[in-house]
Amino acid sequence: MLLVIVVSKSGAAQNDQLGWSDTAELTLVFTGGNAEATTLGLRNALMGDWEQSSLSIELGALRAESTQTTRIATGTSPLNFQVASRSARTLTAEHYFARGRYDRRLEGGAFWYAGWGWERNTFAGFDHRYVGDSGVGYTWLDNHLWVFETTSGVGYTVQHDVNPLPGADNGFAGVRFSYTLERRVTPNTEFSSTLVADENLEQTTDFRADLTNAVTVSMTSRLALKASWQLLYDHLPSLESLPLRLPSGNPLGGMVLTPLASVDQIVTFALVASF
Repeated sequence: MLLVIVVSKSGAAQNDQLGWSDTAELTLVFTGGNAEATTLGLRNALMGDWEQSSLSIELGALRAESTQTTRIATGTSPLNFQVASRSARTLTAEHYFARGRYDRRLEGGAFWYAGWGWERNTFAGFDHRYVGDSGVGYTWLDNHLWVFETTSGVGYTVQHDVNPLPGADNGFAGVRFSYTLERRVTPNTEFSSTLVADENLEQTTDFRADLTNAVTVSMTSRLALKASWQLLYDHLPSLESLPLRLPSGNPLGGMVLTPLASVDQIVTFALVASF
């Protein structure tokens, strides 16, 4: 069973008017029978837009669990046996985040911003990641077909890994670059793309990027279908702890640290309802 609900309620009549707006999302995926898995996602974005400034606060959570069932037949013959089953529930994904940003418009398309963020993703190797950044940006296009803006700034990151490297510094200064692109392809179809890149100034091999592309197709004035692809890249990923074994498979004793994968991908399909 797949259930995706996105509810939007706005303090202003339309997004192009000033005032507060809020978008809440609930995603639930459930499979049952021989294989069981549950994925629950929650997301909320609160936005305020005024003549010379804007504020956004976003919260999100994703949790996925799977149940593995082991069945064993015991008896004296193929005609005389009993089947016993044993189930174990395993957490397969866990991701939580909270972030906010304040923008202040300047002359022309220029603006300055200040942002903050917190994130937890144990499967990517970190318990907590705190980010604060500030910088300037410019809106290059803003019309009925195109919206394109870029930002550049400096920030500071504090990261607490699940398996920290002994003696490693968990705080570092960095430079950040981002862009936001929106393109009205047809009257009912919109393409959007966002990129956030972060470079560690203290260890330049530590480079991270977060790219999200999405296509939204309106079916009615209130309903739309949305497909998105998110690519997370970490050139210097966090470490995982593994038990050391002999080539024969027998445990040798002790643990070793090895890097996790550098790339994570998330593909989602959503039904969007706006009110």
